[in-house]
Amino acid sequence: MSDWTPRVELVTSGAGKIATYTGTPPAPTHGVVVFVHPINTSARVWNSVAGTIRADALTLDLRGHGRSTQNGPFTIDGYVEDVISAMNAHGIETAHLVGGSLGGTICAAVAAGNPDRVRSVAAFGSTLGTGASNEAIADMVGQLENAGMVRYFADLIPQVLGSDFRSPEIVTAALEAVGDRPESVVADILRGAFGADIRDRTPKVVCPTHAVAGTADPTCPVAMSTEFAAATGGTAEELPGVGHLPMLETPLSVAMILDKFWSGSYERGSRP
Repeated sequence: MSDWTPRVELVTSGAGKIATYTGTPPAPTHGVVVFVHPINTSARVWNSVAGTIRADALTLDLRGHGRSTQNGPFTIDGYVEDVISAMNAHGIETAHLVGGSLGGTICAAVAAGNPDRVRSVAAFGSTLGTGASNEAIADMVGQLENAGMVRYFADLIPQVLGSDFRSPEIVTAALEAVGDRPESVVADILRGAFGADIRDRTPKVVCPTHAVAGTADPTCPVAMSTEFAAATGGTAEELPGVGHLPMLETPLSVAMILDKFWSGSYERGSRP
C-alpha cells in the first residue's frame, strides 16, 4: 500500500469550482476509477486506496467539501452533476465508480442517469435512503448547532469507526478530511443527505454493482447495504468489525475487494 500524491485541478460544475485530483500522467479516456467520498469528508479519504489499486484514478471534492465551492444545492442531482463535470473536464468517457456512504448512493444515481458512461459501481457503507424522519434530521442538525463544528465531529468520528480502528492516526485522518467549513453548509449537507432516497432510480442501474458493509457500521447497517445490492442486481459483502469508513480503517482490504470485483470474481446477483 502506498500514499497517493495526486495533482489538483479545479473544474467547473453547476455550483461553481470543483476540486479534482488525478495521478500523473493524466487519466485515460476509458476505464478510470472515480472515487466519491462520504459526505462531510473529502477526496483525501481515498488516497491510500487510490495508491494501491492497479488502475488510474480520479477523486474529487464534492460541492460543500474540501477545496470545492461551498455553494449548493446539496442534493443527489447536484452531486451527480459534480461527478459528471469532473469526468467531462478530464476527458473520461467511461469509468468504474467507487463511493463511500452517500458517495455510493451518488454513484448509483450517476449510473442510473448515465448508463453508457459507468462500467461498474462499488459502494461501501451505502444505502438507497436512510428513511430518517424530519424530526430525526432536525435533531441531528440541532446537535451540530449546539456543539459546534469541532466538537460535533470530534465526538462523532470515533463512534462511526469499528472498535479496533479508533487509533489516533485514523481518527486524525478522518477529522482532517472533515475540514473547516461553515456550520450552515454542514447543516444543509446533513439535511440533503439524510433526506435523500434513490430507490426509484435503481431499475435504471444496469452495470455490475457490489455493496460492502462493515459489520460495526452504526450509520449504514448491513441490511441497508444488502438492500442496495439486491435492488441493483448486484452482490453484497461484509467486512467484520469494520465501521463506516473502511477506506480509512482498512484500505488494503478495500483495494483487494475492488480488484476482485473488477476481475469478475463475484457472481452477479439478481433483482427481486
